[in-house]
Amino acid sequence: MRVQYLVAGLVLSAWSAAAPAAWQKASSPHFIIYADDKPERLRAYAEKLEKFDQAVRYARKMPDYPVGDGNRVTIYVTRTVSAVQRLANDQSRMVAGFYIPRAEGPLAFVPKTTGFADMDADVVFFHEYAHHLMLQELDRPVPEWLVEGFAEFMSTATFEKDGRVALGRAANHRAVGLFYTEGLPLETLLAGNYDRLTDIQRESIYGKGWLLTHYLAFSDTRKGQLDTYINAIGKGTPALDAARTAFGDLKQLDRDLDKYLKQRTILTLFIGADIFKPVAIDVQALSAGAAEVIPLRMESKRGVNGKTAEPLAVKVRKIEAAYPNDLLVEVTLAEAEIDSGHPQASEAAADRALAIDPRNIEAMIFKGRAIIAGALESKTEDRKRFDEARTWFLRANKLDTEDPEPLMEFYKSFVMEGLAPTKNAVEALHYASNLVPQDAGLRLNSAVRYLQDKDAKKARETLAPIAYDPHGRGMASMARNMITKIDAGDAAGAKKLAEQGETDEGDATGSQAH
Repeated sequence: MRVQYLVAGLVLSAWSAAAPAAWQKASSPHFIIYADDKPERLRAYAEKLEKFDQAVRYARKMPDYPVGDGNRVTIYVTRTVSAVQRLANDQSRMVAGFYIPRAEGPLAFVPKTTGFADMDADVVFFHEYAHHLMLQELDRPVPEWLVEGFAEFMSTATFEKDGRVALGRAANHRAVGLFYTEGLPLETLLAGNYDRLTDIQRESIYGKGWLLTHYLAFSDTRKGQLDTYINAIGKGTPALDAARTAFGDLKQLDRDLDKYLKQRTILTLFIGADIFKPVAIDVQALSAGAAEVIPLRMESKRGVNGKTAEPLAVKVRKIEAAYPNDLLVEVTLAEAEIDSGHPQASEAAADRALAIDPRNIEAMIFKGRAIIAGALESKTEDRKRFDEARTWFLRANKLDTEDPEPLMEFYKSFVMEGLAPTKNAVEALHYASNLVPQDAGLRLNSAVRYLQDKDAKKARETLAPIAYDPHGRGMASMARNMITKIDAGDAAGAKKLAEQGETDEGDATGSQAH
């Protein structure tokens, strides 16, 4: 895949330092995990992640709609932190792992052990997955302090011996910022203007954001105020004005927060053991070829560019020569070949994968993409080739109607052919965006499509979740500016902003370490 949207700061819980037996793959309802570790350890970790998912959904009253195989979070576990840092191209060596939300399937790259003493590994993983879940149900703008505060609230989850899960424990990893530094003033935090912050002030978005979120969640005297605040922002009220309307005297709120911080104990939400349902988890050892190609598959999925695509493809070809007709090897090669500009070779690899497993959706998608890339390369503009490619996307969709990638590719095929997308293609785009609201680029395309179809209201609703995405940066800023234009009755101006952004920035990306 080509590089897209990156969020840094994700690590797994402690893995065994002992030498593992072989690469394993664990599959559960919401996760796919690849790890070079013992099967029983991998199973236990998958169970823990699924339990956390259930706990957050229960606390938030979130539905748990079926997740397509292509839309589960795939976690690649590396042997070392330095391997993660190489994948992230992290020169600072501060990244312990990272998460990429995308229509092709959300990804996480994590090490077995971290070596970081200041923040527990589970804390960071749960923080990022809380973002994933929060973005899944957002239908209105939410300020950055609350997005991070919610993630921090969930990040300290603990698993009790009696089967309960505790949410909202103290964020001790934020203690230095809360107690010993002069952080962000409350009014600045609530105003949401974070363009020129020091590192210490930015820490307050996390620390004070957690404190305010925790206080408003448990305070008897301020029940309903948070909803009032968010609803006002959703209607276009400036954030600071919405805060004054919802919370009243902000100086008093600041004093209340200070008192709340200094109390000896804080409330914790316990989710009873009886609410958790057992989940099916399948753990399988990878074949020798698959185990060999996994490190290269990580690089491919992380994203390549003009300099790295061909060298990676060369390496995958060598593995395919040694292990022909291995399913994971062939689909990895199909991706490497199309990324390096060899559509015919990509299609051939996809065909070999489909000969092994005719129902493999990943192979179907690469075959369709390769057909289109080949047609564009030859400049034949052969409509039959585009129609053929679309049949593969439709086959993939029939096998998994909740996988957003075939839907997205079906829509893109019309754009790449230079045709106006059909009604079905437009519906596929919007449904794909709804299935993976975490993919800001796809969601922006959906919003622009609504603007093209003169539906400014739906465009605004679609933009809202990414407008205050704390990791969105350029994309989030664009979404906020587009919403401002829409609210002013200038839908054409909003559409123009998006078109200029595509020209000036390409794929708007954002990154933020935790």
